[in-house]
Order: sequence, then C-alpha cells, then structure tokens
Amino acid sequence: MEINYDKLVNEWSNRMNGRAPIYTNRYHRTVLREVMKDFGYPLELLGEIAQKKQKATPAKEKKLLKKLGMERFPQEIDNVYNGYYKTGILTDGGGKTAFPKKKKFTLNDLKLYATKFDKPLFVTTAASVIKVRTPYGLRICQLGVSGAKKITIRKGVRKGGPADSYFEKVSTLYQFVKKMGKNVLVKDKLPPGIGYEKMQVDNLEASMALIWPLTNMATLDLRVDNIDMGVKINDVIKVPGSPKADISLGADKKANFWISYKHGDYYDASGKELPASFQQYGSVKSFFNKQFISKAQGTGMETLIDDFLDACTAKATYNVKNVTGIRKTDDLEVELQIDGKTWKKAPTQSVDIWSENFTWVENVFSGKGHGGSGVSKTNLHIVDKSGFSYRRSLLDKGADGEKIALMSIFGLDYGSGKPGINNVDILMQDSTAIEVGADIDNNQLLMFPQHYMLNPDLTGKQIKFPKFAKEYEPYFVIRYTGSMNIGWNGGKDLFVGARFLVNPASQSKGGTDI
Repeated sequence: MEINYDKLVNEWSNRMNGRAPIYTNRYHRTVLREVMKDFGYPLELLGEIAQKKQKATPAKEKKLLKKLGMERFPQEIDNVYNGYYKTGILTDGGGKTAFPKKKKFTLNDLKLYATKFDKPLFVTTAASVIKVRTPYGLRICQLGVSGAKKITIRKGVRKGGPADSYFEKVSTLYQFVKKMGKNVLVKDKLPPGIGYEKMQVDNLEASMALIWPLTNMATLDLRVDNIDMGVKINDVIKVPGSPKADISLGADKKANFWISYKHGDYYDASGKELPASFQQYGSVKSFFNKQFISKAQGTGMETLIDDFLDACTAKATYNVKNVTGIRKTDDLEVELQIDGKTWKKAPTQSVDIWSENFTWVENVFSGKGHGGSGVSKTNLHIVDKSGFSYRRSLLDKGADGEKIALMSIFGLDYGSGKPGINNVDILMQDSTAIEVGADIDNNQLLMFPQHYMLNPDLTGKQIKFPKFAKEYEPYFVIRYTGSMNIGWNGGKDLFVGARFLVNPASQSKGGTDI
C-alpha cells in the first residue's frame, strides 16, 4: 500500500492542535494510531503500538482516577490507566511543607517516603488541590487540578484541555497509589487529630520506648535544653478535650508536665530569627466564660479588652443600637427588635453571617451565652465584608497587657501558680520531631526543641516576663471571619462576623493599628 506521508503527518499535527507531534510521546502515538485507522493504513506499521490493545478502565480504577485529577477529562482516563503517559514531576506548592528544602518530587521519591514512615502516607483529594501528605498531615507535594477548558473532540481533532504534563502528573499519583498499596491511603480530607501535635506525641513515645529499657524502667528527671523542669516522668499521657496543652508527660499514668506545641521554624539555617510560622497564640473569645469574666471584671484586663473592641466598632459594616431580640420570619429572613418595640429587617441577610451567629445572639438574650449572664439589650456590630482587620500591641499596655498575652500563650489558668491543661509549663516550637535523648548515668530525659518559652508563673525567680523577638510580640487582633462572634462590656456590645485573637506580630501585619 502506498502511504501519503505528507497527508498523514499533516492530519496527525492537526489532531495535536497544530503542535509538532513527537513519536516518543505515548499520547502522540495514540493519536497517530487513530489517524492511521481512519486512513485505512495497516497498524502493523506502528510495531508494538499496533499490537498493543488498550484496555477499558475498570469502574473502580476510573473512580480513583477521577479523584486523582481526571474528573474533568474523561476522554483521557483510559490513556492514563493504560500507561500511555510517562510519569511526571510534582511540586511542593510553596509555604510550609514536610521537606522544606525539596521542591520537586518524582514517583521514586514518593515511593521512598512511603517506606520510610512506619504509618501510611495520605493523598487528599478534596478541593482544587490534590496533596500527598505524611502520616501527620504535613504536605509533601501537590497537584493543582487544571483550570484548562474541558477537552472536546470535533471531527476527530482534540480541542482544549491541559498540557500532556498534567496527565503525566496524574499518572505519577495513580502509580504511586497503586504500587504502594497499604502504604498510601486516599482520603477526601484528613479527620481532626492528625497533625503536628500527634507527630510529637508519637516521637516522644517512640523515644521513650527505646530509653526505658536502658534505665530499668526508672522514672527520669526531665530537662529541656539542659534546664531542670523539676518533675520525674516515665510516660506520655493523653490530653483530653481541646485545652491549651497539646502534650502532657507524667509518672505512673499521672500527668505532671504540660506542653503547648507550635509547629514551624524559629531560625533559618544561618541562625536568623524568622517570622512566626503559626497564626495565633490563642483566641480571646475562649476567655468569655464565667471563670474569665469573674477574673477580669473590674481589672485592667477588662478595660484593655473593652477599649480595643470599642475602638473597632466604628469600623464595622453595620452598627445597630439597642437590639432587644432576634427572630426569623417564615421566609427565613433575620429580623432584629429595637428597644423592645419595632422589628426591623437585619441590614445583612448573609448566610455566612447568620448560619452560626443567629443562635449565639439568641443565647445571649436568653442567658445561655456570654458566661451565662444574659442581657436584655445590646448593641450589635456586624462585620460583613473581607478586609476588616485591626490590631493593638499588648506589650505597650503594662502589666495587664502582659497578663492577657501570657494567658493566651499558657492558658486561662495562668497566674494560678498550679500547672495543668490550661496553665502549661512550656511553649515549644519546632518544624520536625523534637530531639529527645537521655543521660542514663544521671537518670535524665533530655528534650531539645528548636525554640521554647517557659511559663514565668511556674518557674518563679528562674525567669521573669519572657523576651519576645519582634516578629513574635503579641497583638490584639480582630478580623472578619463570617461565622465568628465576640461579646464584651458585659454583653452590652456584640460583634458578629469577626474573630478576636492574640497573634504574633508577623501574623498581624495585615491589620491596621488602632
């Protein structure tokens, strides 16, 4: 049979959207195969490609491939499944990652990581970015789901769709999941509880399991950075609920040392201090319970909080005075009662604002909210747009500012003189598993976090008010968050749509000083 090579190559190029076809590219060869079939040329001319029949993708594998980035490109699923795309390189995605010095990841890299951890890695597929994560949820690398147009086939010509490199990256994820078996778990998202704190707990437990047999299972004196913590320990003990403590250590199943952990580097490789890698020291809203109200009432702490929030009310999207009730109409519109008389439509009907805040405002009137006191009248300050962000330094506000800062760092019980889940002994910071060792001769367990801050309430004369690097100085911060809320002035003023925090300075720079 005579073959018109010019016609064949031109049509091949047309079906590649005018791109120069590359025979070594598996997808390009697949297109060539279809062109030859349409022209009636014998497929034997393609050698092994002609003899290799493409298998239909089983339903289970098709579902997996859609999760791994092929949802919008069903025409290419069979090609990825049959291996017509070589594997590509995934990138770290920037920001905080498990391996900050590595930017590109091959299939072999991922297979190696899957064998290094003693627990399965995760591939999370929710949202628009597919991520490979460590067993503790730290991102290793990712694939952004392509924003390219869907692929369309017209007159046999492929139009739109992403570059071949996208399918090569999907091929990497698919082969990684299939080849590593139980060492990789595919999840939409990770459940709460998997994260940095669990990584440190597992690290401590593993370290202690190696150390105890060498000490005849004796309790050891705990030293952090060679400073005696004044406690003996032989166990890591689970912290119940969601208090300030993330980790607790103890002896004979009884906790006696509490740690708040923040993840991230404090120094770079040269020893230079870095901006804070974590967003907040604590949420001030968590203070608004009976315990804090009784502690702060009539003190400079209450005055500092009230003054800051009062100053921010002028920046709210809406201010509604003398609100005495809240209700929903049959049409589910939110209405506010003014001065116990007139019902008026709320100035915003945003679902983001009222889905969470409606019941909270109801409870403030009924006595279930704001420390259980209840109010008959309040001024409602509604933040209904992004960009609302204001801040004020706490270190400029004397002893009361310092106490609020330390309560947000060490817990609500700061100042009680007793350590516990809400008055932690120490704040530790590191970006990897904290170094743990032992001085067997002296029966000591040694911990060396990258950075730490001791609780001055518990260390007495050993340490006074902690020194903060400039990037870590604590600030009051209020910002728009939609579903959050704040009450102050005994409940006579309420913010809805905003969150109240104590943040390190470097995480508050988006806010305007007020």
